[in-house]
Amino acid sequence: MLRQSFFVPLFMLFLLVPVSAQIILISRNQEIEIGKEVAAALERQYGVWDNPEQTRRIERIGRSLVAVCERKDMPYTFKILNERKELNAMAAPGGFIYITRALLEALESDDEVAFVLGHEIGHIAGDHIRKQISQGMVGSILLDILTGGASQIVRIGSDIMFALYQSGYSRQHERDADTRGVRYMKAAGYNPIAAITALKKLGSERYKGLVRWFGTHPDIPSRIERIARMLGVDPETLKPLPQGASSEKIPERSEQLFYLSENSLFLLPTKGSNPQKIWHLKNHRLQAFEVSPDGKTFWLLVRREGSNLVHLAVFKNGSRKTDFMAHFFADEIYDFRLSPNSKWLATLAKENGKTFIKLFESTGKEVQIQDRTPIGEISAILWTKDNKLLVFTERFGEVVVAILALGETVRFVPTNSRTAPTLVGFEDERNLIVLTDETLQHVPFDDEQLKLQPLASPVSNFAVGKGQIVLVKDGKLQRGILVGKDLQTNVIDDQEGEFSDLTISSDGQWLAYTYRSKPSEQPQIWLAHLTSNRLWRVAMNASKPKFSGH
Repeated sequence: MLRQSFFVPLFMLFLLVPVSAQIILISRNQEIEIGKEVAAALERQYGVWDNPEQTRRIERIGRSLVAVCERKDMPYTFKILNERKELNAMAAPGGFIYITRALLEALESDDEVAFVLGHEIGHIAGDHIRKQISQGMVGSILLDILTGGASQIVRIGSDIMFALYQSGYSRQHERDADTRGVRYMKAAGYNPIAAITALKKLGSERYKGLVRWFGTHPDIPSRIERIARMLGVDPETLKPLPQGASSEKIPERSEQLFYLSENSLFLLPTKGSNPQKIWHLKNHRLQAFEVSPDGKTFWLLVRREGSNLVHLAVFKNGSRKTDFMAHFFADEIYDFRLSPNSKWLATLAKENGKTFIKLFESTGKEVQIQDRTPIGEISAILWTKDNKLLVFTERFGEVVVAILALGETVRFVPTNSRTAPTLVGFEDERNLIVLTDETLQHVPFDDEQLKLQPLASPVSNFAVGKGQIVLVKDGKLQRGILVGKDLQTNVIDDQEGEFSDLTISSDGQWLAYTYRSKPSEQPQIWLAHLTSNRLWRVAMNASKPKFSGH
């Protein structure tokens, strides 16, 4: 009776302790004994692959990781289970580490093998196994365990381990094992980027249904994202993230952000970081779009796959109806712009080698240009604040600006440039910024002649807004402020690659842009807070961001 009265209060104590406390009820020696039972059962079930070269390989990799782990008091062993279909790896209590032949053959390098083995070592070094076994023992069978001696503990511990292989470790333990595994890789001299490549490879469609190791290790995309943040790299390109990149929630903004992805239109609300698909039309390519300042009306240029017939359409946010209002033929669409008063739409396009402009009312009715004189080879278009359309063009061997005031005759203004600009924007109502031959130039707006004054070079792209210029100079995304005739700049995004679709919010606080590390990569949408230089990636495989305040 005395023995029983001692154990019952102890049993009640364990029931009252929260699971998060993670009590360890088994000793080191008991853990090793349980591990021997589990290891023997695994080897009976699968067999051990008799390949001395590969066995020496995983032993070498495993020992190098053990040498830098926190728990070296285990008799670690590393073996390959002779299983050719199931991609799996597991750690038995006491340091018995196994990897299946199928998983070993799927991994392409010692670095990737090191991540898998390091992850399993992490479960042992982090005491996850002893904690999970102990947690399984805290229950109605605890009294039997405590009174049944060492053999009972080993038997029940083994049963708990096999149940654990089926259900998986807790999310907290998985994250910790990943963290430890990556840390061991770095300390032992392996490339930690291989943690991401291994997860990507084994999480691919090719191995679907074969990877039990991933079936019992949930939420692979989040694990990849988390490891990428630990290493400070982009999980897609595996290149270093720009300085200032943040994984936190995007702060509240004054304007909604819209962009294109996979022929669909997406919205990033002013509050939150989760984009929403708001428009898609099957078998149609979305070429360009414009959005009203209130973010409720959208004008779209769409075409059916394989056709050069372009449709002008409109839809209201929240409506399922898309109205097709007009159409025209074009091989390429260069630009699509809504006038500041939201009454007119201008399209710059190309067909059969010739550029041309199409003007429409916002209702879809085409507007005829009031002049029969050829405008010339058009390079860029831009609306003025008073709703006049500036058309930059090369005409009769000279670069001129055609001013189209709807309902009036076209007026031509000469420039001092020999090359037509490819990109134009207003710094303010009386000053233009233009890009010609990789030279950014300042142009005081004059109805008699436009004189271009060089600001910076080489520049490949730019945007203007609220007295600031965002430009891509020397391959870096930079923010510039004009001080007199000088442009003072600082770097926003130091990634190497291609920046395009630059657009500044109407309050001047935010910059949205498209980035890709090389032309063959899928484009990404990034968002920068211009006053703090903090960056967030909004979407993959996306382009053409626009704020609703424009």
